[in-house]
Amino acid sequence: MTKAQRWAWLISTVAATGAGLVLAFLLSIATNNPALYERHYVWLFWVNVTVATLLVLVIGIAAVRLLVRVRSRKFGSRLLLKLAAIFALVGVVPGVLIYTVSYQFVSRSIESWFDVKVESALDAGLNLGKGTLDSIVADVATKTRLAAERLGETPGSAQSLAVERLREQLSAQDIAIVGPAGQTVLGSSISTASRLMPERPAVSL
Repeated sequence: MTKAQRWAWLISTVAATGAGLVLAFLLSIATNNPALYERHYVWLFWVNVTVATLLVLVIGIAAVRLLVRVRSRKFGSRLLLKLAAIFALVGVVPGVLIYTVSYQFVSRSIESWFDVKVESALDAGLNLGKGTLDSIVADVATKTRLAAERLGETPGSAQSLAVERLREQLSAQDIAIVGPAGQTVLGSSISTASRLMPERPAVSL
């Protein structure tokens, strides 16, 4: 190996090491800041496509030169072909094996997340939430009915104060008495500074 070749190998090694460190640094930044990765996703995608294209071109050119040497029966061409085949096997087979194992592991682990036990647990949680909501609605309906009966027994002059006390007891934001025509007869709201009477409830309620 000549001096120029040694310098070329040294420079290539330093450049590859520096590029690897830069890529590792960028990977750590992208992992800690997903928003940065999402903003530059298109740019990174085309950079990867460009690098992959250059690698394919380099490998193709090297393969063509190797075939030309083998056909011309140059000295050491068959040994070089065997070395190239060994390096290809060493680089491709582990990558394919790791990809296959990783794909199988991820696919099976994701499917195992949604087994019968998890589905039953989700159903149980949903039923518990529905039961809790129904209990709260029933409790509010009972309190509202009792409040209406209490207001019915209160004289008209004291109903305003009674409505205010009921709102505080029920920890409600708005309480309103609606007449037969749908108009608000009397009400109390927690935001008395912005409005004196609460809004009329929807017809569906």
